[in-house]
Amino acid sequence: MGEELACPQCGNPNLDVDEQNSVVYCQKCGFAVKVDPQTGEAVPISQGGAPRGLAEAGQPTQAYNDHTIFGMDPLTFWMGGFAILLLLFFLGVLRDLTILMLLLAVLTAFWWMKK
Repeated sequence: MGEELACPQCGNPNLDVDEQNSVVYCQKCGFAVKVDPQTGEAVPISQGGAPRGLAEAGQPTQAYNDHTIFGMDPLTFWMGGFAILLLLFFLGVLRDLTILMLLLAVLTAFWWMKK
């Protein structure tokens, strides 16, 4: 396992090696092979192409998704924020339509940056 190779699925040059289990895997696409230390024979564990490929290989997957806003999908965040703004407007808390539109623009800009 001494050679530095790129992932055959996605081309990622930074493959991770689990010396204890003799597994070489790509965190980017999930491609994984088990390498026999004596013969050097590689047996595919996961063909990659999806983040769940790492879980199939017994490796931890990256649970953090940097495309979330307060732990929500950006579209869910935007729709919830829009619903709250409309509710505040119809209840009379936001009485000026200009302020409603300004807050909606801020909400949309925040959503656009995180999507």
